[in-house]
Amino acid sequence: MNVILIGFMGVGKSTIANGLAKSLGFDVLDTDKMIEQSQSRSINEIFATEGEESFREMESVILGNLIGSTDRSVISTGGGIVTREENIKVLKSIGIVFWLDAGVDSILDRVSGNRDRPLLKTENPRKKIVDLLSGREPLYERCSDEQIQTDDLSVDEISYGIAETARVWFSR
Repeated sequence: MNVILIGFMGVGKSTIANGLAKSLGFDVLDTDKMIEQSQSRSINEIFATEGEESFREMESVILGNLIGSTDRSVISTGGGIVTREENIKVLKSIGIVFWLDAGVDSILDRVSGNRDRPLLKTENPRKKIVDLLSGREPLYERCSDEQIQTDDLSVDEISYGIAETARVWFSR
């Protein structure tokens, strides 16, 4: 009985996870924070010193460690967690997966002032978002049980919708 939040950076996974966990009486797990804690450094530092592939390996290890060890948790994941097939299988096996989706403009608005997004450290962040989304959207779709468009919804509205859907799923 876990609720897993997937989606691109800036769609609200971490923010929603906290409110949702309170609503459900669940714990919150954030795979990005778990990686930072296990490595004693930031994701930016990991990307800068070891690169994205090394980060993705760490992400897979952290996710794999959740198999059988967590229940009644809201798990917020990094935006690229679905880029590895093994991760999609794990995510689907440990709970109900919600894809939080947003349009490019919303994402760009939400992340434009944030310097902690290593994949957007580029001259044209909009193009980078479009390029990454085009490759990831089919993966998010394949991984998710439910999709929620977050552009015009408040955190409370999204959390409520997820909580009610999860309650239905868990009562089956």
